[in-house]
Amino acid sequence: MIHFPPPIKPAKVVIGFLLFSFAGTILADTAPWSLASPDKKCEITVSLDSGRLSYYTSLNGKVVIHKSPLGLKRDDHDFENGLFFEHAGNVEKRREKYELFAGVRPRVNHRVNFRELTFRDAAGFPIKLDLAASDEGVAFRYRFTETNNDVRIVESELSGFAVPMNALGWLQPYHSAGPYTPAYEDFFFHVSPGDPPLDSRQKAAGWAFPALFHVPDASAWVLITEAGTDASYCACHLAPDSSNGVYHIAFPKADETTGGYTNQFGPEPRFTLPWTMPWRVMIMSLSAADIATSALVTDLSAPSRIADTSWIKPGRASWAWWAYPDGPDTEQLFNEFTDFAVKMGWEYTLFDAGWWKPGLKPISNYALSKGIKPLAWNYAGDFYDPEKRKTKLDEMAAAGIVGIKVDFWCSDRQEAIAAQQALMRDTAARKMILNLHGCTIPRGWQRTWPNLLSTEAVLGNENYFYTPAYTEKAAELDTVLPFTRNVCGPMDVTPVACSPKKYDRTTTAAFELASALVFTSGIIHYVDRPEFFESLPPQALQIFRDAPARWDETKCLVGEPGEAVVLARRWGKSWFIAGISGITNSLPVTLNLTPYKQYRHRIVVSEAADAKMQVVAVPLGDANQWQHIIPPRGGFILRLDK
Repeated sequence: MIHFPPPIKPAKVVIGFLLFSFAGTILADTAPWSLASPDKKCEITVSLDSGRLSYYTSLNGKVVIHKSPLGLKRDDHDFENGLFFEHAGNVEKRREKYELFAGVRPRVNHRVNFRELTFRDAAGFPIKLDLAASDEGVAFRYRFTETNNDVRIVESELSGFAVPMNALGWLQPYHSAGPYTPAYEDFFFHVSPGDPPLDSRQKAAGWAFPALFHVPDASAWVLITEAGTDASYCACHLAPDSSNGVYHIAFPKADETTGGYTNQFGPEPRFTLPWTMPWRVMIMSLSAADIATSALVTDLSAPSRIADTSWIKPGRASWAWWAYPDGPDTEQLFNEFTDFAVKMGWEYTLFDAGWWKPGLKPISNYALSKGIKPLAWNYAGDFYDPEKRKTKLDEMAAAGIVGIKVDFWCSDRQEAIAAQQALMRDTAARKMILNLHGCTIPRGWQRTWPNLLSTEAVLGNENYFYTPAYTEKAAELDTVLPFTRNVCGPMDVTPVACSPKKYDRTTTAAFELASALVFTSGIIHYVDRPEFFESLPPQALQIFRDAPARWDETKCLVGEPGEAVVLARRWGKSWFIAGISGITNSLPVTLNLTPYKQYRHRIVVSEAADAKMQVVAVPLGDANQWQHIIPPRGGFILRLDK
């Protein structure tokens, strides 16, 4: 018998909620069927031709995703061919209003339009096609509403995304199964539609979500990903064959698994009816900058399952592992990093692998006595079995641990998604925060389970230990991530990696400091040694005492994936404007500071004479325009206070 738990029902009181109303206009029941966003700029259109479904999307009347296939094949019914139309529902207007503890904004209040289309297969069995359209993009998903306790299997999904052949993409290879893969830890490559995935850090089995494209014919950018995946489905990616620019949905590979866990079924998703599948999401905009601040992934995800979220506290953490990867894992070392968190005013400290040598109790008690919340590393294989999971969590809680980092999932299969969803639920029940590592990208889960404050699924700064190519590609990668991976959810990239490691850095120290303010994560693990932080000028060090993990407001001022990104982020009465360059040439930047003219106390942090290890912090006048030249692979922070 199948052992996947059903999707977890929402609590009676939730933070996220929907306000329903029906549009007054009754739309025709004839093909094609369209749904436009509230501002009428984003649109998705569905057609039925000779029994086969297709769709296309447009932005400002220009086609972005061209005619693309829809449909799926279940083990008992074919919903790819021989379909006929039954009914088109009216437009349903909703307001998605919710709180985010790990996102580019703390609160979201968006209008989203929905429409339901009903079709039947040749045998008369129904399939629902749900459409969604917001001012940030469009999406679709499949749904079966009848009730049947028999387990059904989706054998294949025809869904695709047809990108014009003259488009250019930033795509990451999806890795074949290995001891540490798939885990979404690779570079994003600048490719054309039809290009095969590259064997980079591991043999490629396809392309990973999210996939970013610039479509010149529509003067548009589009980010393709998925949202709302729960225990009833697997996480998906894009198939390796993108002939004619059509990227198809692909399921995980049969041999993907978490170490210590044995797969029980095939990789195809399976569940009982009714069954609601994940959203296939296309965020569309005229600029990449707008994509960087999109919340469409969480707009389309289930509301919070946690009634009382008052205990969830985003924050900054000290972390000894990057500074001392080979130990010693002693009580003294863990306590030193607790003391550093106290000195910096950070909320957390993380006890990574090796905490079992001194034991959790003494180092946790020391942290708690200093007012620091302790987090602890765990292994994913311990969290599949329900009883073992609960025992492990109870052990963590008894030791005073308030949150866990769970590593090495290395699977997108449905079993892994189900185990992670159950872990989100069980940690929330114990008021513990959660950070997933060696894992898939988040798919809106930070809204549904707001105790999920971060996930890895990124090629982060630990790769100065492991990946020779990282030293040359890190700067470019970091200017792509805000428009790709970080749009999907919080990203534990572990910033401020300045001290020398096995592979030499080519970025400046100012780049590393600025990137900490560019990336979004509900828990920020600062990686360098206390001695490096203490070597910074006092004004620069103060930035890392003051800059929060949860910002009040975020704007993308410069958005050129692969070249440069500049974000302006507000916390209270201060603005922090951080920029990084991914190119090997000097980059002139001009910023309009007129919107910040009331902020007259200004400090600029940029490269010092020893650009690799040092920064300078100097006052800036109150001019309405600021011109700066970012050196190759450099960065800056501009702090503005009233």
